[in-house]
Formats: sequence, structure tokens, C-alpha cells
Amino acid sequence: MTSVILDGTSLSPQDVVAVAYGARVELAPSAHAAMTQNYQAWVELGSPDVLAGKEAWLLGADEKTREPSNKRLRAFVESHCAGVGELLPDKHVRALMLTRANVLAGACSGARPEAVEVLLAMLNQEIHPLVPMRGSVGAAGDLAPLAHIARVVFRLGGKAHRDGSVLNADQAMQGLPEFVPTSKEALSFINGASLAAALAAIACVRAEKLLSNSEIILAMTMEAVVAQRGCIDPRALKSRGQTGGIRVAQRLCELLSDSELVSDEQHPDAFSIRCAPSILGAARDTLSYVEQIISRELNGACDNPLIIENQLIEAGNFHGAPIGLAMDHLKIALTQVATVSERRTFRMTHGDLSGRLPSFLVEDTGTNSGFMLAQYTAASLASECKGLSMPASVDSIPTGQHHEDHVSMAPIAARNCLRVIEALAEILSIEALCAAQALDFRFEGAHFTANGEKQIGPPRKAASAVQKAHDTIRSVSKRWTIDRVMHLELEACSAMLRRSELLGDPATW
Repeated sequence: MTSVILDGTSLSPQDVVAVAYGARVELAPSAHAAMTQNYQAWVELGSPDVLAGKEAWLLGADEKTREPSNKRLRAFVESHCAGVGELLPDKHVRALMLTRANVLAGACSGARPEAVEVLLAMLNQEIHPLVPMRGSVGAAGDLAPLAHIARVVFRLGGKAHRDGSVLNADQAMQGLPEFVPTSKEALSFINGASLAAALAAIACVRAEKLLSNSEIILAMTMEAVVAQRGCIDPRALKSRGQTGGIRVAQRLCELLSDSELVSDEQHPDAFSIRCAPSILGAARDTLSYVEQIISRELNGACDNPLIIENQLIEAGNFHGAPIGLAMDHLKIALTQVATVSERRTFRMTHGDLSGRLPSFLVEDTGTNSGFMLAQYTAASLASECKGLSMPASVDSIPTGQHHEDHVSMAPIAARNCLRVIEALAEILSIEALCAAQALDFRFEGAHFTANGEKQIGPPRKAASAVQKAHDTIRSVSKRWTIDRVMHLELEACSAMLRRSELLGDPATW
């Protein structure tokens, strides 16, 4: 696997995911030089009187080396280790460590290159501190999560995963150079919204994969219900001018170019199909915007105080508002995709709405329930997405004795966005299973009367791209003829989506 080169300016969400899944990392020589110069500027600022707040308190006795006393350093870090709840997955911890390292590599924090190199060494040796998931309001940085990492890095205690075991910090860090932080480095390790940014980067990459999957699954459904082609006419979408909608319609036209089922002769479809290009297009536009915000954040000086042009600046760059607002926007857009997918599943399982398919997509519904409960599951998940889409960023609870009187709740927004993404993967997999089942009837020319009587007409062919997607789904779930345990096949299909098999792009999250 190619190494990611960290230079403080060009980290992408895709890079974050690559490192989260094990890619190695190197510090760019240019970043090493810039950090050295920036650190020297901090040293030359001289008296600690120029510093404020936590930084001044941390300085302790040794003004020459600017290293805090061990007692003060320990008190500072341990007092911030206030996270609770289940642990972040190691992949998320890796993303968090990388994201914070890149902020320091941006050379505005007065940190030495060694501060980044110790984090990169941990990543390359797969040493992952145990970090509780909850406890950050995303304002004065993601203090608690980052403090749990800093505690291990500074060998003040804490635990970490290494080689499949949970080890104390000293054991986990064995073989790595010992790193003793300056007071500024100790503060900069925890003083930024890097957890929110890391989770947001992961969310962007996963959302892109699901939106691409959703377009293929929509094409399957359009053939399954014998949809009208007009809703993807490029002329119609271009006349509105929405970039995302135009892009989605073009892709659907490609996917359905040789379809025998989608035609111009049908009556206009329900909104869940007719308006789907506009809905998916709006989600695409949202993701494009959010990716810009998060890419800027990954490479921005999310820290305080900053050393810029040899001057120390006290600003508010640690506030997570840009990330929180972006994540709330994205999860709302993805909830739209989830709810419209569930509506298409409902239509395919309703005999009166599916274009003469059998109720619940099986014959003999007096005995078999078919996909009835699959639609229930999709409805449950769609409802959950709606609840998770309440914007976290609209809330603020003052902290820090009202000095920190407005906070972002960005980590909550990012965490809930990832939960919406997980639910969306399940909802789309249910639509895909239903569409594959419906297409089996279309392939054999079967249709059903109002009283459930099966009739056979001319067999029909799907578009070649849709046929390929159908075959991929059938590789994990055979055609449903009589009821069996559905849970296993729902799990298999959602895992297939996460592996990007419909996209022909072997990857996973």
C-alpha cells in the first residue's frame, strides 16, 4: 500500500480513510522544515508573559526549555481525560491521530517535527490508544478524546491496542523514541476539533460510495416497476440547472441505455421514482459542498494560540462550527436518500403499486410473507435516520465557567452522520434485494392479476448494467420462492454494498 505523505496542506478524506485502514504515513521534508522554523519562532517569543490561559499555566519552572514540569503536564493531560462510553474503533482512532498530526504539520502551532513523528510512528507500528467515544462538545477542541491519546503519547498512563493486545502506555510505546512535549506542544495535542474532522472525512468517503450504489439500485428499481424514461431525460434536468441532478440523470441514462423495460410509453411514476434524480442530485451537491469544507478543515490551523509571521495570535480556530454544520447538512441529505429508497421498497412490495408484481414479491402470499418484513425493517431504519438528523449544531451548552459560552457539538453531528450512513447502507440493500426479486419476474415475463393469478407474457431483458448488478446480488442471495431466514441475506447484501461490489471497486469500511 502506498504511503500517505503528510505535508499539512494536501490531506484528503480519501487519505484519511486509507490510513484508517492501515496505510503507512511519512512526514514531508517541506513540513519538517516549516515546523522547525515555526518552533524556533515560538522559542524566540521569549517570556511566558506573552502567553495566556492554559499555555501560561503549563509552563511551570523551566522557562529555558519551555518544557512543563512532569507534575504540571500530568495534571493538565489527566484532568482532560474525561471521555465516557464505548471506545472509538481503532480505525477511527487512526483517523483522529492522522488528522491531528496534519494540523501540527501545518506549522502554525509552534510544534517540533518530533511531535508529528511520534504520532506517525504509532500509526506505522499500529499502536492505537483506547479513546472513549463521548465527552467532547467540539469547541475548545475535541479535548477529551485527544487527551486520551496524548496521555499514551507522553507515557503518562492510559492503554493502547498493539499486536492484538491491550497494553499499558509504557508497554505499548516500547521501541519508539520517548517524546517529552513543550508546554505549547502539550496544549496543541488536544486543542482542536480533530475528532470531528476525522469522522467527517470518513463520512464523506462512505457517503460517496453509497450515493454511487444508490444510482445503480435506482436503475434496478426503475426497470422492476417499468418506469417512464422521461424522468431521466437530460434535457429536463439541464433545464433546471442543478449540477447534481444533471449528473445523476446522465449516469442513469448510461445504466439504462439498452433497457427493454424502462420506456417512454408509461404513465408518470410516483415521486419516489420520478423525482429521484433531483433528490439524489441534491444529495450529490450537498456532498460536494461538504467535501470542500472538510478538506479545508483537514489542512487548516485548528489550534490556539497560533504562531504566524513570528507573532503569537490568540484566535478561535479550535471551534468546530464548520464541521458541525457540514455534518448536519450531509446527514439530512442522506436521510432524504434513505426515506425515498424505503418508499420505492414499499411500492415494489405492494401489488397494486408495483406494476402487476405479486404482493410482497412472492407467489402464494397466503403462505409466504416474502419481503413484507424487509420493508418493515427499512421503515424502522428510515425513522431512525429522521431522528438522527436533528441538527446537533443548533444546540449549545456553555462550558468552562461561561468563558466557553458557545460550543459546536460537532463530534455529535459527525457521529450521528456516520450512524445515518450505516442505516442507509441497510436500507439500500433492502431495496436492492427487492429489485432483484422483482426483476426475476420481469425476466420470465410474469405478471399477476388483482386476485394473485400468475400470467406469463414475453420474457424481458434488463439493461446490461442492471443485469450485472442483479447477478452480483444473486451471488449473495438466491431468488426467494418460499420463506426462509431473511436476516442472513440482509446482512450479506449490506456487506456487499460496503465492499462496493456493485461498483466493481473492491473496498470496504
